[in-house]
Amino acid sequence: MTLADVVASTGSMIVVSNRLPFVLVRDKDGNLKRKASAGGLVTAVAPVVINGNGLWVGWPGIHLNDPTEPIPESDPNDITPTAGLKSDKVVAVQMDPVMFDSYYNGCCNATFWPLFHSMPDRATFKGEHWKSYVKANKEFADCTIKALESLPPCTGNNDMPLIWVHDYHLMLAANWIRQAAEERELKCKLGFFLHIPFPPWDIFRLFPWSDEILQGMLGCDMVGFHITDYCLNFVDCCQRNLGCRVDRKNLLVEHGGRTVRVRPLPIGIPFERFVELAEKAPRVLSTNQKIILGVDRLDYTKGLVHRLRSFEKLLEKYPEHIEKVSLLQISVPSRTDVKEYQDLKEEMDQLVGRINGRFTTPNWSPIRYIYGCVSQDELAAFYRDSAVGLVTPLRDGMNLVAKEFVACQINIPPGVLIVSPFAGAGETMHEALICNPYEIDDASDVIHRALMMPEDERILRMNYLRRREKLNDVNYWTKSFLSAMGSLVTQDEQDDVGSVTMPAVTLDDFDEYLAKPKLPRRQKPECEGTRRNCLIRKPLN
Repeated sequence: MTLADVVASTGSMIVVSNRLPFVLVRDKDGNLKRKASAGGLVTAVAPVVINGNGLWVGWPGIHLNDPTEPIPESDPNDITPTAGLKSDKVVAVQMDPVMFDSYYNGCCNATFWPLFHSMPDRATFKGEHWKSYVKANKEFADCTIKALESLPPCTGNNDMPLIWVHDYHLMLAANWIRQAAEERELKCKLGFFLHIPFPPWDIFRLFPWSDEILQGMLGCDMVGFHITDYCLNFVDCCQRNLGCRVDRKNLLVEHGGRTVRVRPLPIGIPFERFVELAEKAPRVLSTNQKIILGVDRLDYTKGLVHRLRSFEKLLEKYPEHIEKVSLLQISVPSRTDVKEYQDLKEEMDQLVGRINGRFTTPNWSPIRYIYGCVSQDELAAFYRDSAVGLVTPLRDGMNLVAKEFVACQINIPPGVLIVSPFAGAGETMHEALICNPYEIDDASDVIHRALMMPEDERILRMNYLRRREKLNDVNYWTKSFLSAMGSLVTQDEQDDVGSVTMPAVTLDDFDEYLAKPKLPRRQKPECEGTRRNCLIRKPLN
């Protein structure tokens, strides 16, 4: 069953994102061609746009000298989710390259990215960057209104177009879209989803134009975040900054005579696709050692330096793992022209070299470091064959690597997932071990516990994790959004679908599991560390 069979919008959907679901590149003859973009958003949303005769508004990934140059159709052999997105259903936003750089690299990446990840000391606040951000959002809004005008007029609420604005690049656009639509008597629904964390008020208020950001987001009918904590942060900022009346229990904000709903909508992954990749991927780890796997963009929010130091502490405190355990860290290059990221790469290179130089033996090296991209097949094989998945960002909106690792854990016995409490995944993946990346000594203990975890407990934890992620996949996320907006074709569910909820594993569950036939009953586990880690037991002598 395809996504198109499951999820459909009652009216045409207009998706507005910083980038189109593909990028344009020029071939050797200078002709424009599409290059597919990876990501769950494209996989989940593109078929809904295509089947509903909708449109996608975004920057094409290239600055065109001639803005009227037509968008090429997809290659006949293209099997990506955007293959059916015709060129006349794409609205390419074109901007002056200097202004775009100021908007994207200046305001989005140098201001909002660190600030929203609660790292204000890394943020820059420059008036010219903010002006570019305002102009860029206005341009996106104008292009969205043109897209809305191109749709057939709706006859009622049932076929009202749905405009879905995405992420921190476009937090002002909705207000202008609403104003222009009302002036031209165009009916539409407006929704927004933030793919990164929304910070608490004491961080958010540092931004000099914070009121304008809130007013822009409140131009929507519904604002979505990954987890409830981000929703509460947003509601709190609306009350403190703007003086809005709010309902924290029901997550409602009154603004401009309207009631804006705020909803937690944790994004998922294409679960079955990763399972299929894991089943087909050839083995790439030719070793009998236990592999601890980290997969991240090379970004200061990912806690990579802390992770290496935790692994070094593991080898110091628990030398029994020497020559038996290796850390495989895959770091995908990111923003390589920015000095801060260049400095991080240099620090990582030096740290890997120092740890390897300290612990390497003639037959073993503790860290294998890959700086670059790996194929989907290789990645699935790494996920499948690793004993521990280490997902320990300092701050993250959700972190889909944790979910991809779980989906690919098809071996018996499975591996163990370790997540940071400062990622959205740490709030939703209840059976993972919790690891505070800032506590280097404690983090090494958690890694040790994962490596020593009994087989039956690993199976129990991973079964729960896999079941939840299979149910709460990326299709369910799209379906939840459409339902919350009142735009889901089949409304058998309740009016406001939430995330799939499953109880966390308790000690009683674990005792019951161990009491089943064919499994030896063991002594009651001793609780150590955090409450979420209380199923971890000391190795039996």
